[in-house]
Amino acid sequence: MTTTTASIPTQAHPIEAAAQEHGSRIITALEGAWAAIRAAHPEVPRVVMITGTGRSGMSMKWGHFGADFWTVHDEKGKGRAPELFAGGELLSLGGRRTMQTLIHEAAHAVAHVRNVKDTSSSGRYHNQRFATIAEELGLTRPQVKDVIRGWSECTITEATAARYAEAIEALDAARLPYVYDPLAIAVGGGTGPATGGQGDDEEGEGETGEGGQAGGEDDKPQPTKPKTRPTRFLVVCGCIERNEDGTPKLDKDGNEKPGRAIQISRKSWEFGTIDGGDEGGLMCGRCREPFRKAQPDDEDQAAG
Repeated sequence: MTTTTASIPTQAHPIEAAAQEHGSRIITALEGAWAAIRAAHPEVPRVVMITGTGRSGMSMKWGHFGADFWTVHDEKGKGRAPELFAGGELLSLGGRRTMQTLIHEAAHAVAHVRNVKDTSSSGRYHNQRFATIAEELGLTRPQVKDVIRGWSECTITEATAARYAEAIEALDAARLPYVYDPLAIAVGGGTGPATGGQGDDEEGEGETGEGGQAGGEDDKPQPTKPKTRPTRFLVVCGCIERNEDGTPKLDKDGNEKPGRAIQISRKSWEFGTIDGGDEGGLMCGRCREPFRKAQPDDEDQAAG
């Protein structure tokens, strides 16, 4: 019977890490799985494989593909190579779940090779072009698109798991070191350690996921925050700036340029309305007209 990572206790006894060469074992196992993906899909590029914790506050990153992060030397001279990060917490979820993330990142890699913009919102929102490539590599898109992350949560199919059965078994049998984290166990799924648990580029409380690449996008990105009213703005009066011949000076839009433009805080501006006077309550001593906002707020325009 094959030993899997599920049999590894979450809290193991201390050992001399240097003597075990754990770092090289992890990278070797991950590189072997990546090589299996490349054998099935030659477009997937070679990468510099790295690992470490994927936890940042209350967010968890399972993996990340970064194009041209590394400078490498070979027989052709100096060149650039992409990076593939696999989180230490991901390794606690077992070989199948780890392979799912590697295929997810391979989809980003193929998108980069094809010059396809597959993400937006700094890599968080995954569009339909990403989902199409992910399905090409053996994942299946979620039934419902997430508002923030789009089609990110693609999962490995049974057929794909069978195709990579040898690579998945190798990951499990390697008994790789991992980073134990209750958040990863609670939300990550997989076949990782079953004892000690309480119960995927990616920011946000309790949010997890695989990373993408930053880039512009035509598809729907994450919702933007509501606009806030500015704390300072310009006010103008009825004075007009004039040319030497006395004619009004015009701006680029053909409007008369104000003679006085004063920046004022909203607090000072609204102080003049306390006693029920006109908004602002400021009068120009030259033209005898009240000052007004140079550019009305959105709510002022809607009311007008």
